[in-house]
Amino acid sequence: MALSIFKSLRAKAESVALFRVAVIAFEDNCSINCGRRFADLLKKNIQFEVLFFNEPFSKTFLNLQGRNFFDFIDRGNRILYNTQADILVWGYEEEGNIRLNFQIKNQYTIPNRLSFSLLDSIFLPLNYFTDTSNFADSILKLINGIILAAIIPTTEEQKTERQRLLKKIVSDLAQSSVPNNLSREFMPYIMHMLGKISLYNAAQSINNDNIKVIQNLFKDALNNKQSMRLPIYYGCIYNSLGQLFETAFLHNKTASSDYLKPAISAYQQAQKCLNRNYPYDFGMISYHLALLHFELWKFTQDLQALRDAVSKLREAEKVYSLAQFPQSWSAIENLLGYYLTSLGLSTKSATIMNLAIECYKNRQKIYDQPEHPFEWAQIQEEIGKIYYLLGKQDEDEKLMSEAKNYYLSAQAIYQELNAKKAAVETQKMLTKIADYID
Repeated sequence: MALSIFKSLRAKAESVALFRVAVIAFEDNCSINCGRRFADLLKKNIQFEVLFFNEPFSKTFLNLQGRNFFDFIDRGNRILYNTQADILVWGYEEEGNIRLNFQIKNQYTIPNRLSFSLLDSIFLPLNYFTDTSNFADSILKLINGIILAAIIPTTEEQKTERQRLLKKIVSDLAQSSVPNNLSREFMPYIMHMLGKISLYNAAQSINNDNIKVIQNLFKDALNNKQSMRLPIYYGCIYNSLGQLFETAFLHNKTASSDYLKPAISAYQQAQKCLNRNYPYDFGMISYHLALLHFELWKFTQDLQALRDAVSKLREAEKVYSLAQFPQSWSAIENLLGYYLTSLGLSTKSATIMNLAIECYKNRQKIYDQPEHPFEWAQIQEEIGKIYYLLGKQDEDEKLMSEAKNYYLSAQAIYQELNAKKAAVETQKMLTKIADYID
């Protein structure tokens, strides 16, 4: 029923709406009416095609103090698939207020940079939803901004319009005041979300000025964290702070002391709150910490930073399994292969280098030769390179011969695919190996 309604709405609005939003019937004490009213409110934005999804099912998994976060993710993914929505908005009542959460497809996919957590929450008074005339214009703009920031654009038109709308919302909110009917307890959530919107708006051209503005918004939220109901909520703020510093670092890698270490520190604080009870967030933060520790090693040559990078990837590997997240698992195995190779070379450890080989071979469970010949050949080259480095280190012709075999297998694929550039590069390595053996 809901899907047919959604298709009808899409047919009517396809000439205008760019973003598909599904509001799930709220778990609250006013039955389905709160969610329905909220969906009607969102329809005022002509860029949103809004579905109110009211198929009955138990939403007890929305209690974030429970151990049922997998149900939260899985149920939302099914609704996203069935409705083809860009984003779901969940509503749940806690202590007389409504908590909103935002879910998108592939929310916890690796690799990524900026991302919304499903735990990122905003609380608002219940009476906003029982009587939507209580909704201040600034709060509605804030929610529109959250939805736009969380959505991952799939077309150039979406990307362009999303950026334009975010810029306007951030500008409008900068000139707005706090609504009189909103008490102090809601402010840390609002400051956090305002910071996230500002970060997503500024991400492509971030500079010292907007870094300071966004950092202050997150710090204001953290200064009022005693108003927040659970540690996970301020864990989300630390996570956003980590994303801010990581984004700043990536735009100015020479300023490592300014942004690199603060990014690591913020993510570490986030992980204390977003622990293994929330595995997807824990694993995602581990992944980001691995990237940053590796960057720290490149600047400092401190082997402990490189070991920390490997350790954090191993943590992420436990969450992103082959069975559940094959592409993310493959990306982690690729990084592990690279990091372990670097660690093995730095410590002259053949054992660690062989662990790197195993990681690359793991990737070939996803990129096998029949279905993905080019990628498979690239991995063969990576393995061949490790054998070459080991052979050179130990002056071992058997290892050099093993390297030769891997490069030959890659070259055969490149020639078959007429990938001339790749075949030429492989031949250069084969020549080097031949010179060494001869």
